[in-house]
Amino acid sequence: MKHSQSGNRMAGTIALIIGSGWVYLFWNNIYESLVARQIFPDFLMMLFIALPGIFVILYGLSQYVYFEETTISRNDVFWRRRGLSGSRQWKEPISNYKGVLKEHIYQHGGAGQSRSGYTVYLIRLVHEHSGKDVLLYMSESSVSVTPSDWDRKWRQYAELFQLPVLEKVENGVSSSDVSDLDKPLIDKIRSGKLKVEHVNPLETKLGLMAKLERDDDLWIVTCYPVWNIWRSLAGLIIISLALSIIHAYKLISPQLFRYFLLFIPVCMIAIGFSIRKHITHPEQLALDKKSIYYRYRNKRNEWVTDDMPLRSIFSISVKSNPMHFRSAGDLVIEGKNRDIRFGWWLPRKTKLRLKNLLLSIIADISA
Repeated sequence: MKHSQSGNRMAGTIALIIGSGWVYLFWNNIYESLVARQIFPDFLMMLFIALPGIFVILYGLSQYVYFEETTISRNDVFWRRRGLSGSRQWKEPISNYKGVLKEHIYQHGGAGQSRSGYTVYLIRLVHEHSGKDVLLYMSESSVSVTPSDWDRKWRQYAELFQLPVLEKVENGVSSSDVSDLDKPLIDKIRSGKLKVEHVNPLETKLGLMAKLERDDDLWIVTCYPVWNIWRSLAGLIIISLALSIIHAYKLISPQLFRYFLLFIPVCMIAIGFSIRKHITHPEQLALDKKSIYYRYRNKRNEWVTDDMPLRSIFSISVKSNPMHFRSAGDLVIEGKNRDIRFGWWLPRKTKLRLKNLLLSIIADISA
């Protein structure tokens, strides 16, 4: 497997033309200063003005000289680069790499760009020293659909190089054998491949917006998705205080301030109704000896219950969702044919505690 990259000769040619023209404009003045031995201030001043052109010329030359190549065999990675500053190269055994990492990065479309935000999907060989990381795969998508070959190639590269598969999760990077990806979670716990921290459900405090209850042999976690509402309320309070201070210093007209005061109760009432709706209709996750159940409202405001047998669960983790352009991670229960994703609005500590709780309960069931 080989990947090579040369400099952009078109950009280099344009840079050489622009840089040469810039230096030529001031060459006569520089030459006359040298002949007249007027080193200071004329020569230094002309040289300072010509410096941007010299740097542009150097950039243009670098595009003709630059060459980078990465060669990957079954046992080694060989990398070399040539540029104006010289040549560099290194060779690293594949066995020194930590694994094959799958990740996605959301890029915001800036002002003046022809495209809006998009997601970059990557697969990399990860080394202890990031300078020796090797890019194996990259794809871009501006729609909420992951590339069909992204997951498949991730597994194939791990099998080819006989390395663990790595994936970014909320509290770091998870590592596992590619052969374990499709093994039931219960089997991985029983075999000791997955270490589970024991948690006493009766003493567990999940934190904000989540509550644990017991109903016969059913553990029920109730989640209240009101985090964004509380943030809106806090923002409204901050804006109100700021405008009050501005009004006190007479930096805003009294009439405009009164209009804003009338607007505050309307916002408070709307926020109150939203909080009431979410508290009276919370999302719920339930777990018994056979299955996990997830109850939520769909886009048509109808109650839906998804269930997943414990034997079909492969993993439980907290990680970001490439289908959504947000940084907060979901609590993800990955199964054989589908996943359960929820709780991105929960505080990070609550999600991690909930993940550990579910793993502990499943470990106790499988014991």
